[in-house]
Amino acid sequence: MKTFNIRFRSDAKLRDFIYENQITDSQDILIQVFTHLYDTDKIKRITSLLCEILPSAKIIGTTTDGEAIEGRILTSNTVISITLFDHSYLKTQLLDDVDDSFEAGSKLAQSVVDTKTKAMIIFASAQNIDAQKVLEGIKSVRSDIVISGGLSGDGGRFNGGLVFDQETIVPNGIVVATLNGEQLTALNRYTSEWEPVGREFKITKSKDNRIFTVDKMSVYRLYKKYLGDAIAQKLPLSGLQFPFVLKDKESGRFIARSVRSNPKDGSLIFAAKMDQGESVQIAFGNAEKMLSNTQNIIKYIAKEVPRETLFIYASAGRRRFLQNIAYAEIEPYKMLGTNAGFFGYGEFFSNADNTLFLNQSMTCLVLSENPTLQEVEVRFKSDYKNLESNLEITKALTNIAKVSSQELQELNQKLEQRVKEEVQKNRNKDSILIHNSKLAQMGEMMSMIAHQWRQPLSAISATSTGLQVKIELDKYNPDFFLTSLTKIEEYVKHLSDTINDFTNFFKPSKKKEEVIVANLLNKAHFILSPSFSKYNIEVDIVCDPDLKLKTYANEVIQVLINILKNAENALVKREIETPMILLLAKEKDAEIIIEISDNAGGIDSAIIERIFDAYYTTHDANNATGLGLYMSKFIIENSCKGRLFVENVKDGAKFTVVLG
Repeated sequence: MKTFNIRFRSDAKLRDFIYENQITDSQDILIQVFTHLYDTDKIKRITSLLCEILPSAKIIGTTTDGEAIEGRILTSNTVISITLFDHSYLKTQLLDDVDDSFEAGSKLAQSVVDTKTKAMIIFASAQNIDAQKVLEGIKSVRSDIVISGGLSGDGGRFNGGLVFDQETIVPNGIVVATLNGEQLTALNRYTSEWEPVGREFKITKSKDNRIFTVDKMSVYRLYKKYLGDAIAQKLPLSGLQFPFVLKDKESGRFIARSVRSNPKDGSLIFAAKMDQGESVQIAFGNAEKMLSNTQNIIKYIAKEVPRETLFIYASAGRRRFLQNIAYAEIEPYKMLGTNAGFFGYGEFFSNADNTLFLNQSMTCLVLSENPTLQEVEVRFKSDYKNLESNLEITKALTNIAKVSSQELQELNQKLEQRVKEEVQKNRNKDSILIHNSKLAQMGEMMSMIAHQWRQPLSAISATSTGLQVKIELDKYNPDFFLTSLTKIEEYVKHLSDTINDFTNFFKPSKKKEEVIVANLLNKAHFILSPSFSKYNIEVDIVCDPDLKLKTYANEVIQVLINILKNAENALVKREIETPMILLLAKEKDAEIIIEISDNAGGIDSAIIERIFDAYYTTHDANNATGLGLYMSKFIIENSCKGRLFVENVKDGAKFTVVLG
């Protein structure tokens, strides 16, 4: 295997280069073309020339956002890499008009992958391809092959790149080459090192590669808020330097995702899919780690990996972010051997261990047909022009961003803890308020219990006196005595039932239970019935006897009592001649609606919006706490997950309780 790389300047120089290096036509020649040209006619002229000189060679190519050749970084150039294989054979395929990326990957693999396939090089147009799905489609056919390559670039225009082979140039397609052979070895590695800065954001609305909102804020507005208007206005180009990162579930490493296009509606389209609900952070490149990781990769390849040629597929965002430092990352690869590649808008990376579509990374593919390891000693230069100064500046910016991010995260954690503590305090306070609200009602309940007991106690007293008189007059009659004792037993049972009803009301509900709605209304009415009788208030209850509800029964009864008592107070205070209360329950849209309305004339419009506020009362301040309606709303909305509201109707006020 041998690779020859040339920067294309003219037809004549390309011909001379091929002839001087004695490259003769063969079907086992792979030509990769990396070009800044975004003109199909100019690209076609180059591929036609190559086909004329080497008609049997396989050609795959892509447009770029920068080119790499023998440790150098170029822009606005065309690099041609010609690899001659001695013991391997090649298969290529171009797929146009891709609709389903997974299906496209599967179809390509079925076409060009066989039992001897060791590696695949893949170029895809950046605009409409879901690269991760393409990889998954390929891996569904064969999971162990080494896959490298990238998404096409277009010089920062973000109109979508082009991919091509010897015959066709397409803006929405994928071109692949498989390298096949028993003696062929292939290995790939990548480095990324984009570190999250600032707090985490949750994707709240997305579809495929398009993110609409993050933390319910438009993603464009998020960039504008945290990075400034100048950065936001230059999206998607500026997004190459400030990608999102999310944590890979398998490796635990951060994977970058850069902006691919800006639809100008607040959403942004990224180079790969990010799911709704995922957490992301804005990232800033750690230049020192980038260089360190690259050096570690080069050291490993130099000492452990047989190599005859290398290809570099890297991110345009990485080149633009690192600027002069990027040269220090690419240049050492020439110590390992012949190399070439390009900078695009995303990198394919897959092997037996990982299947990743990467952004903002640098990947390398190492190929060899010779198993002999030629170990070389690598030495990294330290005299790159302006490198030290640029690196120090970048390191300083990285450190500022990182430390600021950590401080913000620590502050957020402290604030979150404070919020949790305050919420717990409020919950405890609300529990006390609920309890106090019940205690406040207890005084009224005691007088009602006394009223409920008065009649049966009088009846028991009268019956027992009658029995005593009969005994004293020696007029014992067994039937009379049995009837009287039965009546006493009934009176005692009534007393016991009354106690149970009131006792159950004061027991807290621990879990929801299915209850008959009519029973809730009747129990609330029963507890207040002595007071209603005292003031001649007529109460009508309208409810389907079969209507059921799963809820916290006692809490709902407490709310009904609060509202009914407020209605009673209004009727008595305003001396309504024919006081009336209507309790109505019905089912609508799978919800139970309970309405409590009166004819007391309604609530003053100046205060109706405030009656659910804590400690607000329309009663005599010496006789009311202002907790009744506040706690009623709290119980319905927080405990029962329902709704409570009030409105004025024709003759009075109507409170509505809605329960699911």
